[in-house]
Amino acid sequence: MEPQYRETQNNDQMKIMQWVWTLVLTAIPIVNLVMLIIWAVDKTNPRRNWAIATFIVGVAGFVIVFIISIIFTIVGVALIPETDPVNSNTYYY
Repeated sequence: MEPQYRETQNNDQMKIMQWVWTLVLTAIPIVNLVMLIIWAVDKTNPRRNWAIATFIVGVAGFVIVFIISIIFTIVGVALIPETDPVNSNTYYY
């Protein structure tokens, strides 16, 4: 008896157009968050790991930008000259 070979189709692999639509949907504000949440919680979706990784990178980027903005705000406020006339060395008449 000869072994029977059958073609196995990998259902987890996405086609090019599916990736194109994935990128188009994630480029639309608000829709991208909704779709990433849907894809991240669906255990059968082949986009699941990608959606989770996108969330991790997005949150890390948000935290880094937030920290940098706080640092620049503190430095900016520290560079503002003293405007209190009582403690100022410059007198205007």
